[in-house]
Amino acid sequence: MLTREREMLTSELEQYRKTLTMLHTDGTPPGTSSNPAVRTLAQEMIGIRTRLISITEKEVTLLQEEILQSKSSIIVNEVPDTSTTAGDETGAAQGVPAVNEGRPLRMSSDIPGSAETIAREIDEVERLRQLLTAYYVEQQEALQVMPTQEELAQREAAANTASATDLIPFSVNKLHLNGAEGSAVLTQFTQRLSDPSIPESRRDMAPICTFKTRLFGSLIASEKRSLRPVGKHHYVARVRLQPGDTTLRIRDNSWQLRLRDDASAEDFLVTLYAPPGTQAELHVVSVQELIAIEDAHIPAWLPSEIALSDQGE
Repeated sequence: MLTREREMLTSELEQYRKTLTMLHTDGTPPGTSSNPAVRTLAQEMIGIRTRLISITEKEVTLLQEEILQSKSSIIVNEVPDTSTTAGDETGAAQGVPAVNEGRPLRMSSDIPGSAETIAREIDEVERLRQLLTAYYVEQQEALQVMPTQEELAQREAAANTASATDLIPFSVNKLHLNGAEGSAVLTQFTQRLSDPSIPESRRDMAPICTFKTRLFGSLIASEKRSLRPVGKHHYVARVRLQPGDTTLRIRDNSWQLRLRDDASAEDFLVTLYAPPGTQAELHVVSVQELIAIEDAHIPAWLPSEIALSDQGE
């Protein structure tokens, strides 16, 4: 049953692969294509590979169990039964051949549990493991761009809540946002992530943001942090910033943030939207201010390490 299902999925995956090859010829990741049909095919292939991996792993486990059982059976069948009865001993003493009551040896290759059968099963396990390795590699490469089924569900859940969120107008050039403006930025993120017309972006290359804070002219904090890619050129991070003047730098872009000198260190959500060929939009918003907003948009797609709550990192 598992083998038949795996073979059907393998055939289906190969058909998808051939169609994708005809539609997408520029060598770039399919998820980044401007063609929605190509992106749909790439997403479907992720789902098929996920099922193939699960089924093949089950096959390997079952085969390994059968091999262990077969080896145990051979050991039992090859142990002769040396027990004799009193009658056997009497017959042997009188010159009558003793009857062997032990179990017969099962050495035919047609008998389950034979050495030949075990060898074939071991070869099949190795073949399936090689298939699994190939599936893992393909899936890892695909997921560097395309979202998982879980992430798609999280985007959909966030879109449902974002539809009821009021968008507070704010300038895209404004760095330090208040809680309502921060909620609006996250709502925009959700809308774009949920828009099927927008291509995905690679998520194995995260921009590095450098934070340097000076207080009364002295450097009091310096940190480099990778912003977490969440898809479609959107990035987020949660950082703890000290009071004073902080310079944020990403590649050739820099921004200046001023926090009151008498303020306490505080957690901030950093958001970056940086599609190719456009000016990067960077915003920071106090986590405390954001969660204090009534009906703030806290999307389900936020990474778990962001953990927007009233607790620190």
